[in-house]
Parts: sequence; C-alpha cells; structure tokens
Amino acid sequence: MILTSKQEKAANHKEGPLLVLAIPGSGKTTMLLERIKILSRIIDKTRILSLTFSKIQAEDMKERSKDLKSNFMTIHAFCYLIIRNYLRKYNREIRLIEDEKIYNKYNLVGEIYEKVNHYPISKEDLALFFREVSFMKNSILDKSYLKNIEIKNISKIYEIYEEIKNKKHLLDFDDMQVKALEILKNDKSILMSIKSKYKYYQLDEGQDASLLQFKILEEIIYPENNILIVADDDQSIYSFRAANPSYLLNFKNKFENSKIMWLDTNHRSGSNIVNLSKYLIQNNKLRYDKNFIAKRDKKDDIIIKTFADSSKEYQFIRKNLKSDEKTAILFRNNISAISLIAYFFDNDIDFNVNINVLDFFESKIFKDLLSIIDFSNDFNNVELFKEIYYKVSSYLSKEDIEKLSYKAINEDIFDYFYRIELEDYKIDSLFNIEKKLKHIRKLSYDKKISFIYNSLSYKSYINMISRKYMQETVNKDLYIESAINFTKGIKTKEELLEKIEKLQKKSKSLIKSKLYLSTIHSSKGLEYDKVFVIDLIENEFPLIFSDEDRKQRLEEERRIFYVAITRAKNSLYILSLSKRNKKKVKQSIFYKESYEILKNKR
Repeated sequence: MILTSKQEKAANHKEGPLLVLAIPGSGKTTMLLERIKILSRIIDKTRILSLTFSKIQAEDMKERSKDLKSNFMTIHAFCYLIIRNYLRKYNREIRLIEDEKIYNKYNLVGEIYEKVNHYPISKEDLALFFREVSFMKNSILDKSYLKNIEIKNISKIYEIYEEIKNKKHLLDFDDMQVKALEILKNDKSILMSIKSKYKYYQLDEGQDASLLQFKILEEIIYPENNILIVADDDQSIYSFRAANPSYLLNFKNKFENSKIMWLDTNHRSGSNIVNLSKYLIQNNKLRYDKNFIAKRDKKDDIIIKTFADSSKEYQFIRKNLKSDEKTAILFRNNISAISLIAYFFDNDIDFNVNINVLDFFESKIFKDLLSIIDFSNDFNNVELFKEIYYKVSSYLSKEDIEKLSYKAINEDIFDYFYRIELEDYKIDSLFNIEKKLKHIRKLSYDKKISFIYNSLSYKSYINMISRKYMQETVNKDLYIESAINFTKGIKTKEELLEKIEKLQKKSKSLIKSKLYLSTIHSSKGLEYDKVFVIDLIENEFPLIFSDEDRKQRLEEERRIFYVAITRAKNSLYILSLSKRNKKKVKQSIFYKESYEILKNKR
C-alpha cells in the first residue's frame, strides 16, 4: 500500500510526543508498521515498544509484521512483565487469581457476600461488583466510590476480598495494572531497566485506554516522552471500562512541545457512508474537529427504513443477504441477538455469533419466567413458590410464607392457604393467580411468557426492580419480545433446553459463515461489505438510564452509532421499528439525524 502524505509524515515522526487522530479506515496500522521500519534504521527494533488495549489488536499487528520482530503486546501483558521482573528481583511470588482453580475470584466474592449478608449473591450483583471495582481502579478512585453502588455491604465485601488476595499473594487483571504503577513509582531500578530497554513507544487505540493505563505510560516515557499515540476520540466507547476521551482532548496541556496530526482519508468506505459519518459525529461537541476524505470511487448504498415489527425487519434483512458478501448485523444490546437467532434457526440461515448470548437465559427476567412456568405445573413446590409469590402480586407477607413449613408434603399450596386463616383480599388474589396458572399449562412457551407478562402482574414487578438492574427494566419489552420469539411454538421444557443447547453449540462452532451477529462494541476495529444497524428505537439506542450526565452519555451513545456505521464498506442499512412487543415505539434520535443528513445531502 502506498502511504498518503499524512501517513508518511506520521511514520517519520521520531522524538517527542505525537497524537495521531485517525478516522475509521485511515490505515493507522499500516502507518505504525511503517514507522517501525523507519525507526529500525537508527535503532534496534527491540527498543521499540508497541502497546494496545486489545489482545486481538496486538495479535493482528504481530501477524502483519512477521519480518519486523518488534515488541507488540497488550498493556496488561506489559504490566505482567513489570510485576514478573519485580518478583524475580525480590524472590517473591504472586499468582493470578484469574488462573487459580482454588481461588476463583467469582466464587471467592460469592462466598464473602454470603458470609456478610447471610444469603447468596445474585449473578447480576456479582457482575456489578467486578464491573464497578474495575471502573474504580482504572479511574484511580478510592474505595469511597463504592458507597453509591447498590450492593448490600459492598465496601465490607471489597475490603475482605482485597485482604484475602493480599494474604494469599493473588492478583486479578485490574490489580496487575495497579501493582505495575506502584512498582514504577517506588522502585527506581525497575523503572530504569525499562527506560534503558525501550527508547520509542507507540500506543494504538489510545481512546480505549483508561486513566490508570495512561499513568503507567507517563512513568516509563518521562522525561523524553518519545511516544506516538494513535487514537480516534470519536470512537471512545468504553466508559464502563473507565476509558475517557478527555485525556486525548487535553493532550497539548499534558505534554509540552507535543504535536497533533490527522489521518483523515478513509480507504474503507464509499463516499456516502463517509459523509454520513462525518455529519453525524459533528453533532457531538466534546471532540476534535476533523476532515473526512473518501478515497474510494466505488458507489455505496445507504438504506434507512422503518418496519412494523421485528419479524418484518428480519424478512427484509433476509431478502438483502448475499452469499458472496461479508455481512454484519450490529446492535446496541446483546438481547437483540436472541430474536434474530430464533429467526435464523427457523429459516435455516447460517451465521456466526461472537458474543455471549447465553447470558440472556441466565438473566433475572428469563429465570423468573421459567420459575413461574415450572410452578404452574407443580403447585406443591414450596421452594419455587417462595421465589415467585411477590412477583405475581399475591399480597402474601413473609409471615404467611413461613406458615408453609406446616403444609403437608403432597398438599397443594393454594389448598393449604385456603384452609388457614388469611385476609379475604389475599384469598381473592390467590384464587385469581391459581386460575391463571392453570390456564397457562396448556399454552406453548411463547404464549405462556406473553400471558405471565401481561396478565399475571409480572410487568408491575419488573417496573419496581432496583435501579441497578436498569438495563433490564429499560428494555423490558425487548426482553419479553426476545423471550417470546425464541420460545415460539415450544411445548415442553425439554424442547426449550434443546434449543438453548443448539445455540450454545453454535456459539462455540469453529465453522465460519459470512454473516456475523455482533454488538457494536464487539465489532470495533472490524469491517464488512454490508452492515445492518438494527433496533434504532428510543430508550434502546441511545441507551441512557437517567438524566444524570445526560449530555455526556448521549455523546458516547452517538460515538457507538458512529462506530457501527463506519464498519460498512459498500452497503449500510439503518433500521428501526414502529412497534416493540406490540406496543408503539419511537425512532431513535440517531435514526432521525441520519435521515435528515441523507435528505439534505442527496
């Protein structure tokens, strides 16, 4: 590939700090590899360190530069090397808890939680714990941050977790970075050994780095600051991992005598897609102003369309699939994959899925639905009833439930409550619930789920779920519609489990199709001939949970949409719905912005 003048200028940069702002498809990796070749004329290749956040990106650079024999690694791998050198120096031992069978970190926190709170931790709370602790560490915040996290006694649980790791000499992935920074700050000999080993540093995908990672870099590059950072502040979409474009936006203030350059020629997409991405992202304010040049002459197509419901949307997608095109269907939430997968299974359409969609079947809502269905077939099951009674408006108290310990083993729970003393309104409620549960016995699973949601007060329960499960409650109609579509026509639990197992096998399959189902986050850095961006619906995409920091959140959501549309080379489809789960919905602001841009520019 012949370099553009701007790629060539960036590749020839040597001394001091340089930020290269690279728009999608601008050949940043080609430029970085060319720079290594140029630097290797004046210095040994091994003294050039190229870092990135993603293991996939690091492996890609290694694969594309087999003859360079340079150092390509993730920031985590680099931190591990620092720690390993430290341990060798002082003859100490630290193990990664991620690799430990005895001290699995999820099991460990689960055990601590149960000891502190006297009941098991939910899967959602366990994921929330590690997500928030990771954010705290990557943002270099103290543990007071955890006070606002809605997990009972989270600060105490965190303290015990950290104490056990310290006693057992264990580290998790986030600890590796914290420990590496601590070593660099306190052990001058380790720091100097790194400085003597490397002279030039490159950071790829700089917009994905956290404050903690930037602080590690600052330690090793000072005072020469011979670092080239390639980034696109418009593709900063990992705030949940503490990535923040503000560090890049303050680059000039952070480093004296720093320079900023632009790679503004898109070699990937046609001019229509490039222009749409340009005008769309200009609606954001917290960003560098950039030029967008489309290199390719080939005509590209953009279709923007709204459908009555998801089934009509899928039929349209199916008609526009071509076997010789690498195609992606991109969505904001993992949940959107469930209905798609069900449709493709039913129509024998092959596909790849590179996300953990099986989490859906472990989600709180889906497990609740199955528990209610299971109980409808077994009115004697006290444990199941204890799980669901408050989710279907039974009006029973904990004291009422405790009375079930006196129920005969084979006695129907409803019959038991009818013969003991209960207030009339509770009896009336139980009679109504019993009648409805008997009704759903004869229905297929999709109709059972629809009935439970709409007629058994489960919808009211979802609306009262704690704010920490906001994604589920904001998207409750998407959850329910997905569950209905996946279970359509299924009569027994055995059939359902077989279909889930089929999906599990599909997700692990090594056989590749040209059709990819992916979240937008997972698609970052990839490209496709044709891209469908689906479910552009208000409250689904953008996904904003509250009015707090609304402007900032909206800008990140727009960056996510920008990443989605810039994956497309030749064809882009922007799709929305009129109804979700038979209820009217509004088009996303990004759908409307795209429509206006296309209308005015054509």
